[in-house]
Amino acid sequence: MMENMTDWRTEARNIYSNEFKLHIVGLASQPGANVTQIARETGVAHNLVFKWLSLWQKEGRISRRLPATNAPTSSPMLLPVEVISDPTLSMSKAPQPVTLLR
Repeated sequence: MMENMTDWRTEARNIYSNEFKLHIVGLASQPGANVTQIARETGVAHNLVFKWLSLWQKEGRISRRLPATNAPTSSPMLLPVEVISDPTLSMSKAPQPVTLLR
């Protein structure tokens, strides 16, 4: 039935350095970053960029061959919040901005 048992890959795999992966993850982590555009501009498959970004966010590493740098947290984390007044309110009745302390 399966007479020709050749590898299904037709092209060689690209090997990216950890420094390159970290650079791409840094770009993709910026607010408003377009991961697909970053992948297109750098010549990396978009699914790889998403994989590296996901690994970095969940485990603190960009390769399964590297040790994780983020220890799993068992407690919830507090995030910084900026309170913005509603622009439909008049300026005299608008609440004052709140500064949260860390």
